[in-house]
Order: sequence, then C-alpha cells, then structure tokens
Amino acid sequence: MKKFWMIGIVGMLTFFSCQDELYKDATKEFEVELGVYMPNTGVIQSFVKEHNDVLIKDLQVSLTKKTTEEVRVSLVIEGQEVLDKYNKQNGTDYIVLPENMYEMEKNIVLAPNAVSQTVPVVLKNLEFSPQGTYALPVKIQGGSTNLIPGETSALLVFEPIVSIPVMKFAGSGAEDAGMFPDDFKVDVWTFEMMVMHSVYNSNNVALGGTKVVSGSSTLDEIYPRFGDVTIKYNQFQLKTAGSQIDVPLEKFSAQPNEWYMISMVYDGKKNYIYVNGELVADREMRTGPYGLTGFWLSGRNEWLREIRFWKVARSQKQIKQSLWKSVNPDDEGLLLYYPMNGKKRDSETGEITENTTKIWDWSKSQKHLKVPSGAVMDNNGGEGYQFPPQDVLGK
Repeated sequence: MKKFWMIGIVGMLTFFSCQDELYKDATKEFEVELGVYMPNTGVIQSFVKEHNDVLIKDLQVSLTKKTTEEVRVSLVIEGQEVLDKYNKQNGTDYIVLPENMYEMEKNIVLAPNAVSQTVPVVLKNLEFSPQGTYALPVKIQGGSTNLIPGETSALLVFEPIVSIPVMKFAGSGAEDAGMFPDDFKVDVWTFEMMVMHSVYNSNNVALGGTKVVSGSSTLDEIYPRFGDVTIKYNQFQLKTAGSQIDVPLEKFSAQPNEWYMISMVYDGKKNYIYVNGELVADREMRTGPYGLTGFWLSGRNEWLREIRFWKVARSQKQIKQSLWKSVNPDDEGLLLYYPMNGKKRDSETGEITENTTKIWDWSKSQKHLKVPSGAVMDNNGGEGYQFPPQDVLGK
C-alpha cells in the first residue's frame, strides 16, 4: 500500500454531547474498576491527498488500567443523522465517508497488560466532495469491560491536501460596475480572499471589493489593501464606512511569498478582520445595511485564490473550517464564489470542466468576470501550489 505524508490534529471539541459534565475526567471514576474509553474524544482532523491510499493512525481505544486478561472492544460507524445533528450545533458540513473509500477494523482486541490500541483506518482512493467534508463518527458500541460515559465517541474528519494552479495577475484588474441592482443591500456580509505577493514595497496595494457607484455611498465601500500613507507597506488595512481599520503589525505582518486567507466580516454593528482564521482586528464603524452595486478585483494583486462574498456574517469557527479549501458552491449564503482555479462549474448539473476563458462564479449568482489582460493560470512550474501550504502543515 502506498502511503502519503499527512498530519493529524486532535481538536478540543466534544462530539455530540456538549454538556460541561462530559469534560470531567471520567477515567478517575474507574481508578479501581476496569474501563475502556477513547483518549482522543472530539474531532481528529487529518489532511490527506486525493486519489491515494492513506493510513490514518490517530484513532485509539484505551483502558483505565492494565489487566492480565484479554479485552475485546466493538466499534460502530454512526450514520448521517448523527452528523446532521452535529452540523446543526456547530455550523459544519460533515458528511459520512462512503464505505467504498475506507477500511476499518471494528472488532478490537487489547492483549493482556496492554493499556492502549491503535485503530488503523485505511483511506482507499479518496475522492473529495464539493457538497461537504467527509467524516467518520466512530463510537464504542460494546466490549468485554465497562464503557466510560462521555468518553466513547470520536469524529475523524478528512481534509484535502491539493496542489493546483492559481490565477496570477499582470497589472490589470477585473470588475463589473453594475453587478447588482442599484437598490441591492445586505444587512451583514463576509468577504474572503486568499492572496500571495512576492514583495511589499509600495503603498495602496489594493486587493478588491465593492464599487462606489450609483446606488451606493462611501459608507458602503469595501476596500482592502496593503499599505497607506500612515502605515507600513506590509500592513493590512480595511477601508470602509468612511474610515479604516489598520491591523497592528504585531498581529499581522505580511511576508513575501506566503499565502494568507484574509476574511473580513460585518455583523451589522461591528467589523472584524481574520488572517488564516485568527482575529487580528475589530472595530465598531457603522450600523445598518451595506449597499452593493459593483465588484472588482485589483490589478495590483499578484496571486489570487478562493474569492468569496457571503450575505451572512461568518463566525470564526466557520472561517477556520473552510480555511485553505473550497466551499460548497450551492450554499445559500454565498453571493459570489470565484475559486480562481481555471475551471467552470455548471450550476444545474454540478459538472466541472477545464475552462480559462473567464473568472467563473461557482455560486448560484453566476456573476462571471472577464479575465484581465495578461492574467494567467500559474501552475508553479508544473508542481501546482499546495493547500494547506507546507509551512502551515508543518506547524
């Protein structure tokens, strides 16, 4: 079996049972009595490559103490209805991994004097779905000893490692000054852009945003950029609501040739800025709905990927969950979605084809943009750009 490098991250989320009492160390109650449990309850996140066989070794079952007897444990994969409940509680989009894409031993034997046993999960030719993130809700169903309450479930989540081309700009931008009707407004919004620059050496390096045209005002402008007369070249600023938010350099100091997912949120009362899922600035600037008429992407960008404009205020948890990867293009909250990957998606059939003639909007809005002069799909010398970036996976 061909194995590929991946990273597992054990989250601190409880799985299904969110009550505070489940955070108690239930193993303490079994200091004398023998019991079986999962040491990694919650979310076990793995980043893996598509179309390969991958061995996941992060799932375990453990005993509260050694025993001279053999202990048998039976596991079960719970159904989509359990994930639906979890999704509703946590704002996630998890769907059960199809049976033909994995193998997992469900009858585990812990040898005498063993206190822990790895439960290997083999992913087989995994193909990711645009409809959600694959997951396996695993639960201890029974065994030859006691089960520890609140410590018997884990959620394996499989995130993609992709190597893809991205759009590289060459001095000309893309815009549609009349994308929305003059009276079009949103009460809240989220604007996300994944960007990389080779150098930060000039002011007013605009990224993109909304146009101040007929039907809108300066209060409605959304204008993110690097550099201004009062800040450093590699300092991020969101110009909006007739003012601006300057992100402190100690919170975010952009470095050349590094990818950043910048997420800007307006919840109707306050603006927030996140970089790679971490909050770096927030400020109350205005209230009331934003008028949206035109939309643009600046020619001062170098590399762009995953441009998303939502008519909802995304939470930090939601932002982190969609970091470095694609989102469901059919999500009702999306107003605009440009993966910038040189591919067209048929909104009726979901069919995806190679097509570089436009910047394709994958959302239901279908607001496609013209490819700016000189812009190309850059495949990084044939290797593609990896997401999550290697430095992120290495942390």
